[in-house]
Amino acid sequence: MAGKPYVLTGTDPDKASWRVLLVPHSGAGASNGRVLSPHLPPDWLLATARLPGRESRVREPVGDLASLAADVAATARALPGTAPLLVVGVCAGAVVALEAARLLQATDPGLVAGLVAVSYWSVDRPPHTTRLLPDGDDPEELMAAVRGFGYVPEHVAEEDMARTYLPLIVADMRAVQDHRSGPDPVLTAPLLVVSGHDDPLCPPERVAGWEPFAERTRQARVPGGHMLLVERPAELAGTIAKNLDHFR
Repeated sequence: MAGKPYVLTGTDPDKASWRVLLVPHSGAGASNGRVLSPHLPPDWLLATARLPGRESRVREPVGDLASLAADVAATARALPGTAPLLVVGVCAGAVVALEAARLLQATDPGLVAGLVAVSYWSVDRPPHTTRLLPDGDDPEELMAAVRGFGYVPEHVAEEDMARTYLPLIVADMRAVQDHRSGPDPVLTAPLLVVSGHDDPLCPPERVAGWEPFAERTRQARVPGGHMLLVERPAELAGTIAKNLDHFR
């Protein structure tokens, strides 16, 4: 592994009351943890996963869902500290986080205290639209699709997007967009599903399908749209903190 697979922010690992491993949305690097970290309780440790293809791991291929999940599972095992661990997956990162949690349940029972799936519909059903991305490699069609999801800020120039962001976002989304899974293996760790009131991809009837994926599942609806991590980090952090009783 050429680059470090996570970035730490927050309290000293040995003093943390909770540890959070954030798996961000498509195309996002570990720097995205900076938007969430200021809103978490001061005695929490945040580790943001740096997946292949970004930042110091830019030369590594993104890989398929299985390899991404194995990467996140390895990161979880390597984290410092002994406090309970929440794995938080955002949008496409929720699918990677789910499969990583399943791997860890089989190999390291008890390591994951809970899974938080943010802004993603239940993986037993297809996306709300026919496909998240158009087939083929037409750059203009792909740009229109990923901008529609809000993955790249509007101020980013088209040439910068085409060169830096687009290939990575597309690789991430294609790794998860066709993934379908039933509830088995059911998670023994509790599952919290967080979605925005105004998210067209995650209406209540689509996120309700997460219910059987864990022995205990709870739903939380918060103000905001699809990109809760970057647009509503305070609400997202507050929702996780308010639901700690679900993970005890």
